[in-house]
Amino acid sequence: MKLVAALLLCLVSAGSQAQTIYRCGNEYTRIPCPHGQVVEATDPRTGAQRAEAVRVAAEDRRRAAEMRRERLADQAALKPAAAASLSAAPAPPARPASAAERHPSKKKRGVAKPASSTAFTAADPASRKRGKRSAP
Repeated sequence: MKLVAALLLCLVSAGSQAQTIYRCGNEYTRIPCPHGQVVEATDPRTGAQRAEAVRVAAEDRRRAAEMRRERLADQAALKPAAAASLSAAPAPPARPASAAERHPSKKKRGVAKPASSTAFTAADPASRKRGKRSAP
């Protein structure tokens, strides 16, 4: 069957070799154009070489499909990595949390107290004398 297909391919390609191809700028056409150049478009391969090329291409397609099936099977067999931790698993709570612990009360708004005991004194930069700096 493959031999018949290869023979038909050879016969069809033999009829197309009689056409003249012209290069017109960046375009190839069968219609002559001004300043067009004739392009040599004959296929120097023999019928056996063309049949071998068709066979090799079919083998490559078969091998590619087989490799794809193997890859998809390998990917399906893999399990995603679980999250890992360097510490031990946390212990479950001893008792269920009460409603007050689950929903802590809102913080009362007010003036925040300074965290340190040192007082901060603001100074107006315009009132300082230029050239002299006071040591802190």
